[in-house]
Amino acid sequence: VKNNYFWLKDSENIDFIANGDIVKITRIHQYEERYGFHFADVSICFVDYKDIEVRVKILLETLGVEAASISNDDNKNLFYSVLEDYSDIKTKKKQYNMVKIDPFFNALQVKFAYAVTCHKAQGGQWKVVFIDQGFINENMLSIEYLRWMYTAVTRSTEKLFLVNFNSSFFYEEEHSYAN
Repeated sequence: VKNNYFWLKDSENIDFIANGDIVKITRIHQYEERYGFHFADVSICFVDYKDIEVRVKILLETLGVEAASISNDDNKNLFYSVLEDYSDIKTKKKQYNMVKIDPFFNALQVKFAYAVTCHKAQGGQWKVVFIDQGFINENMLSIEYLRWMYTAVTRSTEKLFLVNFNSSFFYEEEHSYAN
């Protein structure tokens, strides 16, 4: 849920892990509780880059919070807790530099990838796609909306479910059948 430049600094193919990138955990190596937070060392592969696997540390608290990432207060607590580990270093600047390269401070803040936005889905396809129209009024109907719908609808290869769509989007043709 946050851009991360720490874990891929040695990668030739990807410069950083971007907010919204989807990864698959291929192995859980260990769990660890430290600084009042829960971490896991895991191996991940990228959905968009199949041949890249990297071992990273993830911050498990982000899985359960309503917000996109941990709160500013939690982030500050983590920072200052990690900073204490470097209290033997004489200058504050060098201490801060050590925190910047600390694996716990740089742990990935992740969420479960139950859904993706239409924008993120561009170029991908799935067997089953759910499109939730949500609230839309006539003023929102435009060529941009139709382009968005085209992108959303064409992501499905087998089944498409339209959720919360206004009935005016559907045309019902009357048929006469002979006995």
